[in-house]
Amino acid sequence: MVSSTQPRLDFDADDPLETRDTEARALAIDPTRNIALEASAGTGKTRVLVDRYVGLLMAGVKPRNILAMTFTRKAAAEMRQRILQELAKRHREHTIPPESWREIRDSVTDIAISTIDAFCLALLREFPLEADVDPGFDLADETETPRLVDDALERTLRIGRSIATEQPEMSLLFAELGEYRLRQGLAKLIDRRLVAVDALHRFLRGAQTATIDEAVARLHARLRDGFASVPGGAAALVGGGPSQPDFALFVRDLRQLLGDPAPSAAMTQALMERVHDYLLTKDGAPRKRLAANYKKGHFRSPAAYDRHLGMVQALGPYVVQALHDYRRDINVVLARAVRQLFAVALREYEKTLQKHGVLDFSDVLQRTLTLLAQMEEFSRSRFKLEARYQHVLVDEFQDTSRAQWELVELLVRSWASGLGLTERALAPTIFIVGDRKQSIYGFRDAEVAVLDEASRYIEALRPIGQVRTAITRSFRSVRELLHFVNDVCAAIDKSPERPDAFRYSENDIFPLGPGDASRSITSEALGVVAGGSDEQQAETVADEIARLLATGATVRDRDTGVRRAARP
Repeated sequence: MVSSTQPRLDFDADDPLETRDTEARALAIDPTRNIALEASAGTGKTRVLVDRYVGLLMAGVKPRNILAMTFTRKAAAEMRQRILQELAKRHREHTIPPESWREIRDSVTDIAISTIDAFCLALLREFPLEADVDPGFDLADETETPRLVDDALERTLRIGRSIATEQPEMSLLFAELGEYRLRQGLAKLIDRRLVAVDALHRFLRGAQTATIDEAVARLHARLRDGFASVPGGAAALVGGGPSQPDFALFVRDLRQLLGDPAPSAAMTQALMERVHDYLLTKDGAPRKRLAANYKKGHFRSPAAYDRHLGMVQALGPYVVQALHDYRRDINVVLARAVRQLFAVALREYEKTLQKHGVLDFSDVLQRTLTLLAQMEEFSRSRFKLEARYQHVLVDEFQDTSRAQWELVELLVRSWASGLGLTERALAPTIFIVGDRKQSIYGFRDAEVAVLDEASRYIEALRPIGQVRTAITRSFRSVRELLHFVNDVCAAIDKSPERPDAFRYSENDIFPLGPGDASRSITSEALGVVAGGSDEQQAETVADEIARLLATGATVRDRDTGVRRAARP
């Protein structure tokens, strides 16, 4: 037994903010409530999840009626183990009524924690006909998928080259990117197709430019307007120029560029190079002085030089803006070509998957969404699912993509209207937990704004009692570190108008223990590691760990809460 005289950390004492956290934890584990919980780092989120799950079991809910999902297989296995350990502990302490224990013990093998991918896969295997998949389909593994994508892209690029012979926009796409970069880009789009299709549509929504000819026509119109805005226009610029062969070439190209009819897109690109060099610097900025090869002696008089330089300086900003707008128009043209080629790639990839009788993870999620969205055609099977999954728990919600939240929302949508309900121990509930500050999986399509959107949806699902709550009392870090994190996060620039912006409100601040939170901190709990490379920083961190072990540093034991010697 641990002696109570051993030194304990500040947050082991009474905390002025303890009441807030205690109330939030009590709400979170109440099996009768819908809850959207924000849990900061080290606050015991897994403990809350385990208590919530066990609370459902003790309230008479069968494990088969609980759908619990987390982010990784490792986390799922750990959570299941924690649930079993908690049940065994409560049984030893006689805190589970005998009749409840017998029911829980008989159904303990049904306790399952799943990843969202595994849940979708199981659903498609259960309802293959409704999902329009081969009942014997396999899941493509991570080593097989790149080969299937390459196979599909080989055909896609061949089709794209054929389109390019008749369509200038597709030809420009191949010329601008090259086949290697185009293949890489299409592979990434296929991997992220659940968000890429909508992203391309949003980018092109309302765009006016559709063809290269339209983009070139807009450029010519902007250039003509720009030159017309300068006293004397292009004629004055040409007539007062230097007596140099290079300038004569510039004049030739300028007249052709501003002529009527406008030159072709390819010719425009060539003509703009000399115009760009004369009026703009290599960095694309308006010239403040003429190019080095043009001297005052090349002009009829110093006054002519000054007039010409003034015109060049006046025209520069117009040309910069015209080129900027032209690049924007060309990007729209290229995006339309990308969307066209991406549609071909998706079609060819779908053929490849069908040919091999496999699905990839994105396809599994998409087909599951389509399956659940079939309100009428899937009605009988849907009723079966709603009767089975009466309580939904989702961990690490900050790492959830919009498509994954759509999956959860489809599962619980009928609760608001009372559809699909059967006789049950409790009204159906949903529990989500996450931390906006730890959202780092944008490359996997996770959107931190989804956490807020889901919370609002859950509030409206059954508007009874408090739904949104937060826990911030850390059991992991010493007071000095928490103080540091609070200061850093408070100083980060905020953008309240953006739904995905970083914020650090009262519900995010780590409690610092009793007394004045601003009182001086004198321990050496924190240090800054600096280095010229990742390797140097790693070496410095390793040296510090070795020093702490050699000097008998102490840490807080995660199980007992008291300080002990640090161990490797």
